[in-house]
Order: sequence, then structure tokens, then C-alpha cells
Amino acid sequence: MEMTELGRTGIRVSRLCIGCWQAAGWETSDDERFMRTLAHALDRGLNFLDTAPAYGRGHSEELVGKVIAGRREKVVVATKLSASTTKPEKVREGLENSLRRLGTDYIDLYQQHWPQREEKMEETVALLERFKQEGKIRAIGVSNWMELEWRELADPSRVDCLQPCHSLLWRSIEKSVLPMCREHRIAVIPYSSLCQGILAGKFRSLDRVPTDSRERNRRLDAKGFPEVLRVVAALEEVADKYGKSLTQTALRWLLDQEGVTAPIVGASRPEQVDDNIGALGWRLATEDWQRLSEVSWPLSAELGPTDTLWTWHPRYSEKKG
Repeated sequence: MEMTELGRTGIRVSRLCIGCWQAAGWETSDDERFMRTLAHALDRGLNFLDTAPAYGRGHSEELVGKVIAGRREKVVVATKLSASTTKPEKVREGLENSLRRLGTDYIDLYQQHWPQREEKMEETVALLERFKQEGKIRAIGVSNWMELEWRELADPSRVDCLQPCHSLLWRSIEKSVLPMCREHRIAVIPYSSLCQGILAGKFRSLDRVPTDSRERNRRLDAKGFPEVLRVVAALEEVADKYGKSLTQTALRWLLDQEGVTAPIVGASRPEQVDDNIGALGWRLATEDWQRLSEVSWPLSAELGPTDTLWTWHPRYSEKKG
């Protein structure tokens, strides 16, 4: 199993992190299957899990807690602050609720989920530092921080880990944020690493896109979709060369990028875990990595500092109503 250090923390994590949003209580979710899948991932050697209270209003955390019971010390658990409040007393209450649902007295990586409109980044990080001093969390993380959030923080190294949206189809962090993370040894754990299944080859036609959260995915917009398919075609050619799946090759491109610690991947069945693990234990040749980088960059070249894959950000999008 490929392992690495989570930034400067000394915490050892597998180079893939299992995302647990699938247990959010969607109509298609199955609690027993999710727990079997998560247990299978741990049995296969993946030790890094990412959840959030926003996933099913705490339901995901509860299921994770059941799975890790009896092997807590072998698992690195990441969860997040409530995305809807910045008041210190409410943030602390949210932390205590997460600890209770997870059945643990500490969280390995505690992350701000989305920066809010009136939030002061220095104050949020200071609060997380307090939790760390109290022994309730081991590492400080942030998610969905843009370049502007990092500018508000006098010392970026106070943060241990960034969880950004990052994949072959969405590479905006490479312009300034990823180099900054490399400089300060801040771990990077990308989410949407397969761009909601596009890079797994699920959608060769927009007619096949389900009417769920993917409707907001900018890479499923009719105008730019031909360029997306061009990237998928190149990915398929490289995957065939190595005898790998599209999923494995897209993840390997991320894994081979300097500064990327552990991409977050979802899995709703044990066999998907096995497919994901097939991204580990090999490397892309430099020319193949560069080919995928070059063919995919035009989609990200014009992205601005506050653009998101979902066309929305709580701090920068216009208020509704």
C-alpha cells in the first residue's frame, strides 16, 4: 500500500482517501452496503476516511463511527465544521457532536467545509488551533479555499491540509494555490478527483447525466462538453497503454502530481474500492503524464480566482432573494 505523510503533521495516510458522502441518506444509498464497502477499504489497507456533518445531517459520521469501532487507532478520520455557522460556540458544539457521532475522543483532521461571506480566516484558524491544543483534533484543514482566503492568512503554514476541487478537468489550484502548498508543505487531498464520474467514462453523452447534483457541474455544460470528451478520449488511450481503467489512470495522474497527497475517491461497492486501489503501485511515464496535462489544460486556463465547478460559492456568489 502506498503511504505518505499528511503534510508536516507526522500522520501517515494511504495515498487514497475514501470519501463518505455516499452515506448521506440519498435515495440510492444503502447503509449496510456502505459499511461493508468501508470495512473492505480498511481491510485492503486504506486508512484515510473523509466525512462531514453535512453528509446526511450527521448520518455519514454515525456510520463511519460504527465501522471504525474496535480499530480507531488504525484509522485516520477527517471530518468538517458545519458549513452554515462561524460562531465559536456553535463551531465547538458541532465539534462535540461530530466526536459523539464518530464514537471517538479526537478527530485526526478537522476541516472548515466552506468559507462563509463574513468569516475572518484568521479567527477560524485560531479557533481550530485552540481545539488542537486541547487535544480534540490532531491537524487543521480547510476546504474550498481560493487564493483570496490564503491571502487573508498571514502565515499559511498554520494550516496543515487543503481539500480543493481538483482533477484533470478542473485545475485552477495549479495557478497559485498548489505551488504555495508545496512551499509550505501543506497536504493537498483533492475531492471530485473523477469530476463526478466523468473521468470514469460514465457520461459519453449529456443525455445520460442523472438529474441530481451533477446538473450543476460546469463540465457537463453543453457548450464545453466536446472539449471534455476530447480529454476523456486521451485518457482512454493512455489507460489502454497501461492496461488500466479510466478511473485508475485519472487518479494516477493526480497521484503523480507534485504536491498532491491523497485524492479522495468515492465507492458504493467493494469492487469499486478494488478498482480505485488499482491506481496505486505504478506510475505514468513522464511523456504520458505531460500529454494528459497538455490536453486538459485549455479547460482550466481561463478559470478565475473564485470560480468553482458548481458555479456557486457561499462567499462570492450573489445572495439569493
